[in-house]
This record gives sequence, structure tokens and C-alpha cells, in this order.
Amino acid sequence: MSTIAAKHTSARSTSEGVDRARPRSRFELVSPAQAPSDASRGGWSRLAADVGRVGTATFVCQVLGLATSLLMRGLLDPAQMGIWQAWKMFLSYGNYFNLGISKGAAREWSIALGRGETQAAARGLDLAFTVNTLTSLVYGIALATAGLWMALAGAGPWAGTWSAGLIALGLVVVLQRHVTFHVGILRAGQEFRASSRLSIVEGLLTLILGSLATWQWGVYGLYGATIGVLIGSWIYVKLCGARRLRWDWHGGEIVRLIGIGSPILAGGVLLTFFRSVDKLMILACAPDGEFQLGCYSIALLVSGQLYSVGNALSIVIGPRYATLYGALECRRGVAQFAAQTSLFQAAVLAWLGGMAIVAAPAVLGAAFPSYASGLAPLGWVVVAGIGLGLSLPASQYLTAVGLERRALAAMVPLALLSAGGNYLVLTHGGDLSGVAAVTALGQAGYALAVMLLAFWPHLSPAARGRSVAQHVLALVPALVVALLAEEHWPAARDGVLLVIGKLFLVTAAAALGAWAAWRLSATREMQPSEVAR
Repeated sequence: MSTIAAKHTSARSTSEGVDRARPRSRFELVSPAQAPSDASRGGWSRLAADVGRVGTATFVCQVLGLATSLLMRGLLDPAQMGIWQAWKMFLSYGNYFNLGISKGAAREWSIALGRGETQAAARGLDLAFTVNTLTSLVYGIALATAGLWMALAGAGPWAGTWSAGLIALGLVVVLQRHVTFHVGILRAGQEFRASSRLSIVEGLLTLILGSLATWQWGVYGLYGATIGVLIGSWIYVKLCGARRLRWDWHGGEIVRLIGIGSPILAGGVLLTFFRSVDKLMILACAPDGEFQLGCYSIALLVSGQLYSVGNALSIVIGPRYATLYGALECRRGVAQFAAQTSLFQAAVLAWLGGMAIVAAPAVLGAAFPSYASGLAPLGWVVVAGIGLGLSLPASQYLTAVGLERRALAAMVPLALLSAGGNYLVLTHGGDLSGVAAVTALGQAGYALAVMLLAFWPHLSPAARGRSVAQHVLALVPALVVALLAEEHWPAARDGVLLVIGKLFLVTAAAALGAWAAWRLSATREMQPSEVAR
């Protein structure tokens, strides 16, 4: 066993359910503010600052992204937009061809920061960089080869578009993996200032380059603009003083890091499939799949924004789970902290989801009438986005403490059921609303399952009931009011005052629900006796 592996093993010999905790009289009520300074990285004040920083960047990026998406839908027809959606799916799969080593190395880096022992973890980053670069090259070459084959075969009206896209994708995946790896290191070290600025730079470049190139050359210009954005992001990362990485190789340590990261990788692959199963089924099974997927993308635009909000919150908080675990070596304390963040995430997502249900049909329906059929399933799509966003605190907690296989166990059957349900809907005369309903039920079910697996073992029956009531109060009022308002007072293109009135009702319901959940706050008033021993 290597010296690095030996250090890791000796530092992390814990048993299931009873962690090797340092002596502590009220350990169950640990929060980052109570943890050692290296673990908390500033405690709650630093957390609030990072949430504000990343939240501001996310808001700016959402505005930029929304403007970009609307411009793209004005410049591309639904079929071209469907191809672009599929192209982005294939790009996202490039994140999972490094065998999980980058995720394993990033988790080890966060834990090492909590312990104050970073030398071994620093070498792990170098090893991950080497493997990440090589595997992204292999995937890029495979995509470019497939594009050349399609160019020679020339089958179908969109063969040329697909061929050019796959060839461009071969270069894009290599650039993306390099930039994404550096961003992952920044986030694992809780360096959110640089990563937030990079997000804004990418949003601006995408809006400017993407819009101009698409206006001039259509979807082909969009392929080229994506390459330009990634080159600009890479330059910015270097200017920000990104960590200097070097080529390195150590077979045993690489295998160990892959062993840590491969379950995380498997979860990421499955989550990507889970998020895109409805799009894949529409593309494969629906008549005129490209057109239908293009229309459906108008609703996905809303759910994507919801998920990005949840992801932004988890980006800030997720590394803290691993850092806190590295300092305390106890799952209960980390689970308590994760449960607190889950409730906050539920309140935010429910409010934004309700706002989207009442505002998006009027705004998007008026702006893009050719996509109108894609707005019918909006309510279900919003529920799906909230479900996946709400699953993040629990799933990231499980990943941080080495229990990511529990999240996989919950996700696998629900992903398969969603795929099967979507197939049945599309092959038996169902429409886009049916697809969205099946997807929403599957993703909401996953959120519930992973939360039970993550938090339930650490709460007493009384605290469990209180936590359930909190989440119901945070989620249900805003969504129910939004759905009822949209049903009884449907959107009208000229009904600006009506939309404003509905937004006010949703906001009032969300505020009332959040206030009631806070009053029942199990985390704020929890006593040591309420924590499962």
C-alpha cells in the first residue's frame, strides 16, 4: 500500500452508524460555526458570504442565460433547437469519462482541508488531472470520428448538422473537461469568489458570441461560439491564478482515487440520464422527435433555471459537508447541518416554482408562439425541477460521508421506471404532458427517498415528524396556490395586471408557508434527546 493510501486508511477507520468521533458533550448539535476553524472555513458568516456571492452570480447568470435562450429560440426553429438540446446532452456525458478520479480527488481535497493535511491530497489532484486529460481526449476523438462517419453516410435531412456538431463536440469536450476540473478544485477549496466571477464571464461570452454567431450562421455558428466561450473561460482561469497542475502517474493511488470517485461518478451519470430521460424518449419515440423536443425545451427552460438555483446553493454548501466531516469524523453532526440547508432549499425552490407556473405561460407564450405546445406540461416540469433541486443537500451529504451508494440505490429503480413510463406514454398516444407527469413523479420520488436515507437515521420519531411538517409547509402552499390560480385565471397575453396579481398571491403563500415552517423549526429548537443515538 502506498504511503498516501496508508495515511488515508489510518485517518478514516470508522464503523457503520458509530463514527470515530472526538469526545464531545453535545456533539449532535454540531454546526459549522461550532466546528474547528479549518472545517468551518469561517463558520456561518463565511457561509452567508459565499451564498450571497454565488447567489448573486447565479442570478446574473440566469438573467444572461435566459436572454441567451430566448434569443436562440428566436434565431433557431424548433427542429434546430431540438438538435442543440441533444448536442448539449452529449456534451454533458463528457463529464463522466474520467472514471470518477476527479470527483474522488476533489472530495479528498475537501476532507484534507478539514484535517489540515493537504500534501497527499495535492498529489491526488495532479493524478486526477493526468487521467482527466487523457480520457477526455479519447471521448473527443470518438465523437469526431462519429461525426466524420455521418458526413460520409449522409443519411437524413439533418445529417450535415449532426455531423458538424459531433466534430465540433470532439474539441469542446476536451476544453470543457479542462476548465471544469479547475472549477471543481476551486469549489472543493471553497474559493467561490473566483468560480463565481468565472460563471459571469462565461454567461457574458455565451450571450455575446452565441447570439452573434447564431444570427450569422445558425446552429453551426452556435457550435463555434461554444468553442470560443470555452477558450475564453480557460484564459480567465489561468489569469485568476488557478492551481498549477502537473503530469503525474502512480497506478496504485490512481486506482484508490477511482475507487472513491467511481460511485460518485456512477451517481452523476445516472443523474444526467435521470434529468434527460424525458428528452431522450421524446427524441427516440415521438413522431418528428426533433420538433417535439424543441417545443418541450420551452418548459425545460423553466425547470433548468429552478435546478440551477438549487445547484448554486449546493455548490456552496456541498464542499462544507466534506470539510466538516474531515474535521469531526462523525456523520451525525454533518447530517444535522445538511438537514438545515434542505429546508431553506425547499422554501426557495417552491417560491420560484410557483412564480414560474403563473408567469411563464403568459411571457413565453406571447414571445414564442411556435413553441406554445411545449408550455402545456409546465406545471409537471416545474415539480420535476423542484424535486431534483431538493434532492441535492441529501445526496451531497451522502457523497461527503462515503455513503453515495445509498443515493444510487434510490435513483436506479426510479430512473428505470421513468424511462419505462415515458416509453409507454409516447407509444400509446400520450402527449408531452404525459411525459412530464411521469418524469415529475419519478424525480419527486427520488428526492423523498434520498432525504429519508440521508437524514432519517439521525432523527428521533418526534424530530422526523417535525421535519416532514416543515418541508410540507415550505413546499405546498406556493405550488398549490400557483396551480389553482393558473387553472381558474389562465394566462392571457395582455393580462399584465392579472399576472402581477397571481405573482403576489404566490409570494404571499410562499412567505406564509416559510414562516410556519420556521415556527416549527426542528433544527432551531432540537434538543440532544431528539437525535437518534
